[in-house]
Amino acid sequence: MTDAHETMVAGSIPERVQRVLGMVFNLDPASIGPDTSTDTVEDWDSLQQLTVVLSLEAEFDMHFDDEESASLVSYPLIVEILKEHVG
Repeated sequence: MTDAHETMVAGSIPERVQRVLGMVFNLDPASIGPDTSTDTVEDWDSLQQLTVVLSLEAEFDMHFDDEESASLVSYPLIVEILKEHVG
């Protein structure tokens, strides 16, 4: 049963990230995908970056170090980093 639970949690990371980014940037979570990044979201500036980091930390009940926080600049990278933490 643990394996099924871990799979369920891992599978939910992308949806949770979409929900957080949607909330931060006032976007439809379904519109957030592989191309979503600091280059494609006009409002994703340094202040919003802090909001993204804090919102993800709250959602996943964890803390990112400074290097990781600076790397959270696109939907795919965020999902990858979170999978490393959770997995």
